[in-house]
Amino acid sequence: MFNYTVEGLLLNVFFIMFPLIFYPWIVQGHSEQKAFVKNSLFYFLFAGSSVLCMIFHVTVQNGLMFDFRLIPFLLACFYSNRTVTLLLFVTMISVRFLLPGHGAYLNAVSTSLALFIVILFGKRYVQLRLFHKIVFAAGISFVCKMSGITSNLIFDPNVYYLLDAAIFYMFQALFMGLGIYIMESIIKSDELRRELIESEKMKIVSVISASVAHEIRNPLTSVRGFIQLLTQSELNTAKRLQYGSICLDELDRAQQIINDYLSLAKPHPEHLDKLDVGQELDYIGNVLSSYALLNNVEIVIDVEQDLYIMGERSKFRQSLINLAKNGVEAMQLGGQLFLTAKGRRNSVIVEIVDHGNGMTPEQIQRLGTPYFSNKEKGTGLGTMVSFNIIKNMTGKIRVDSEVEKGTQLTIVFPLSG
Repeated sequence: MFNYTVEGLLLNVFFIMFPLIFYPWIVQGHSEQKAFVKNSLFYFLFAGSSVLCMIFHVTVQNGLMFDFRLIPFLLACFYSNRTVTLLLFVTMISVRFLLPGHGAYLNAVSTSLALFIVILFGKRYVQLRLFHKIVFAAGISFVCKMSGITSNLIFDPNVYYLLDAAIFYMFQALFMGLGIYIMESIIKSDELRRELIESEKMKIVSVISASVAHEIRNPLTSVRGFIQLLTQSELNTAKRLQYGSICLDELDRAQQIINDYLSLAKPHPEHLDKLDVGQELDYIGNVLSSYALLNNVEIVIDVEQDLYIMGERSKFRQSLINLAKNGVEAMQLGGQLFLTAKGRRNSVIVEIVDHGNGMTPEQIQRLGTPYFSNKEKGTGLGTMVSFNIIKNMTGKIRVDSEVEKGTQLTIVFPLSG
């Protein structure tokens, strides 16, 4: 009867489960990696598992080492590729010949048989159901190891106990099936994750497309109506000028919607510059000064000196102008809009504060989503684009607001030396 140690058995179980811990990370996090990097990761994980199983074997009987080395090998055969499989095959054979004991040739027999069966039936394995995959892999692990043990009967029938070996390899087959179940669960989970991501992408595209079509239709309908009026010969010159001006305004609105949509599609900065936050806020204040004056709003700028961040100048200005303009429009009765910037440790904090209408928690939650706006003719695209630009500049934004008291936008960027 074999003398098992619980420590050896549990250690082998840990070794065969070790690659399964990192397998999702390789599949999900490195799906775009080069083939060489991916193959290398697969090889070192499964080869390390097999080698450790051999070194820290469960038991030794008459010079033969009993362990779970074949499980990582079969997992690599089924879930990696031919290159990794062949490298792992050579590694297992070579390492076993370097270790003590006279089971190296038996290892070569069982491993070679397993490789032959996998090559022969590998394509059919992919088409099997989960239960059949588990049975198939467990059967291979049992049959191959028993074939290796049995082959030694030709030379020395008294070396070991065949029944004890069969019981041990039944345990191995059980863990083989467990390994297959875990691998299939990981793959299924990754497939569901990808499907969910694609579904969310399609949902966002459909929502934005429908919203853009709806928003553009409104000004175009107005333009069409006024053009029909312009064709009437009885209109006087003043009316024609008025209708022509309205048509131009509506076409400008449609163009702005299209520009916002294009900015949303390409929010990433193309040319990074070192931006002086103080100068940029002064520029934004000057740009908005006339618009703020028309709305009876005073822009107050308070900026610490020598604050620098990395980003694309035009995108940075676009995002802050959009957000500051929202603050001006929120103060329907006039007031002061505060633009401040200060340094804190390794960050630059930009604040945009108004004392306008404010927002409810539900409105704050929806802020920055497609086509949510508190303005009568707003599309919400400007705010969404601004949020995306800030995010792609590795910035973070927090919104604090209270109805009838105002809104504070706190934007944090990494400080550039």
